[in-house]
Amino acid sequence: MQINPANMASASCWYSENTPQVSIVILNFNKAHLTIDCLQSIWEYTSGYYYEIIVVDNGSQSDDFQVLSAFKGAYKLLRLDVNRYFGEGNNIGAELAKGEFLLFMNNDVIVTPGWLAPLMAAFNDYPDCGVAGPKFIYPNGLLQEAGALLDEEGGSIQIGKFQDPESPRFNHRREVDYVSAAAVLLRKKTFEKVLGFDFIYEPGYFEDVDLCLKIAQLELKTYYVSEACVVHHENATTADPKNGLRLNSLLAINREKFVQRWGNYLKTDQHSDIILDSTLIIEKGQPGKKPTAAVFTLCSIIPGGEVKYLLAATEALIQAGYQVWLVTPEKYSYLRITKIAAILGLNLQGLSITTLTMAEAMPRFDIFVAMGNEVTAPVKALGKRNFYCCQLPFPCTQDEINQQPNWMDDYEAFIVYSDFVKNHLIKQLVRYSIPSQVIHIINPPVDMQAFNLGIRRSGIISVGRFFTGGHCKQQDFLIRAFRKLYESGIRSELHLVGSIHPEPQHREYFLECQRLAQGLPVHFHVDASPSKLATLYASSFVYWHGVGFGVDATTEPEKCEPFGLSVVEAMSAGVIPLVVNNGGPAIIIQDNWNGYCYDTEDRLIELTQGIFLQPEPGLSEMRVRTRIRSEDFSKESFTECWQNLLQ
Repeated sequence: MQINPANMASASCWYSENTPQVSIVILNFNKAHLTIDCLQSIWEYTSGYYYEIIVVDNGSQSDDFQVLSAFKGAYKLLRLDVNRYFGEGNNIGAELAKGEFLLFMNNDVIVTPGWLAPLMAAFNDYPDCGVAGPKFIYPNGLLQEAGALLDEEGGSIQIGKFQDPESPRFNHRREVDYVSAAAVLLRKKTFEKVLGFDFIYEPGYFEDVDLCLKIAQLELKTYYVSEACVVHHENATTADPKNGLRLNSLLAINREKFVQRWGNYLKTDQHSDIILDSTLIIEKGQPGKKPTAAVFTLCSIIPGGEVKYLLAATEALIQAGYQVWLVTPEKYSYLRITKIAAILGLNLQGLSITTLTMAEAMPRFDIFVAMGNEVTAPVKALGKRNFYCCQLPFPCTQDEINQQPNWMDDYEAFIVYSDFVKNHLIKQLVRYSIPSQVIHIINPPVDMQAFNLGIRRSGIISVGRFFTGGHCKQQDFLIRAFRKLYESGIRSELHLVGSIHPEPQHREYFLECQRLAQGLPVHFHVDASPSKLATLYASSFVYWHGVGFGVDATTEPEKCEPFGLSVVEAMSAGVIPLVVNNGGPAIIIQDNWNGYCYDTEDRLIELTQGIFLQPEPGLSEMRVRTRIRSEDFSKESFTECWQNLLQ
């Protein structure tokens, strides 16, 4: 596609890579032709303010990226090899921005003459302006949105949808609940203060609504600016079935997340103090004389046991005086890592984030830790001293091992979560004739919960992400068992706490769990805050663990729980654990002393009935023992183990 010379002439006056006032961030995902049309319109119709354009290619197919990269002009292009989805893709683009203002724009938007100046003027005219959005027009000329409002159920009301955009009702500025992120302007410092778009809504929907409400907690308002007008095709990327996003189930799931977070505000119009924290964005360490360390993982960075272990080890290295890099195959934003570290109660100030390609080009680290799920490390050793943390040796083939010739020769030791993992790792090493090495057991760190014997409890809790395959948490099995328990006369409630993996098959699993729970007092707490989780632990009597149920641990150990972080966390609050009799939890629990192990559904139900019918004094003694056992896995013990390892 050819560039219109007239467009470039306009861009040459106002495009500034070095000193922009506004940084325009655009995502491309398999729609290069739309992105190019968007760029052309920006160059033609943007004036009055110096600007830069950052296009983030969000894991497009190679042929689409070739079309985009061949199109030369006044913009920066960042290629991501994977789809980081809407929120994180924009967060990554924002971190490259040099302007005071950020303007997020969908690539299916075409701007019109004079579109930018009114948006900028709103920040001068209204000292309390935190967000400004334009009038959105459909390609057929009808009004798409003149700002938006929210109802008590989290439903969105797009003002003026399908009406005449010239009507006086839609041609004056007004305060609104939110504006669409298809084109939204705000200060970069404001965006950073609320830690950007939230990952909990991945792959998409409700990020922009959530962003505006977070900014409202700063006592800043969102304004609809009628003088600014853009044409928006709407859902050109997300609605395309060729992209494989399968978002039909997502709107209801994300609305539920949104309402769980903002329900009180929607009903009272009063903001809570607990949504927005004062976490400072992680500032990477400056080059100096500190020893260096890097921690590598292939896993997706979302809250969960594996990520908690990864980032807790990273914190331990920082505390030990190392300059530390978090290394992943593709970029993550500092905004995201800051948010997750805050959720997990970790301080990662000084951490640098980089990609594997960049890390491989750096001088060898003093310490390198790789994390993976196979018997051999997933990457070559990049340090002077190298450790491989094997979460659990998933099945692999001899051919796969042969593709990593002699990689383990440069690793001095394995690190594993538990004796259960160690035993199965040894079997795999023998099976594939891999020379044995030292294996260190460093149990995951547990955040000790408040312990109060005086509170009478009645709930059942289970904590874990909703996903299929591997060591699935088997919430579906727990719901079926709870139905039988409830029908037996035990009037309790089941609380299921966890995040949802963003891929379609995991969302469908969550929805299936909800269908199974219909008619029962089963409560889903998706992406619950740490304070909410603490409240649930405090009101729960029993912890139900389901990972590995019905599994032969000798042949399929990868389907078992490698340790049981949430089990121990619940024990620290005095919640009595009932765990599947395999995997890491069965080693932690001494049956009938500080919890119970079970092999069948009937036994799980029988044990739970017995607990609910047992007199309080006997249970109090067991609850004390669960607390005592949990203290063996404290964060202090974890940090000490890592520091001893590095000596």
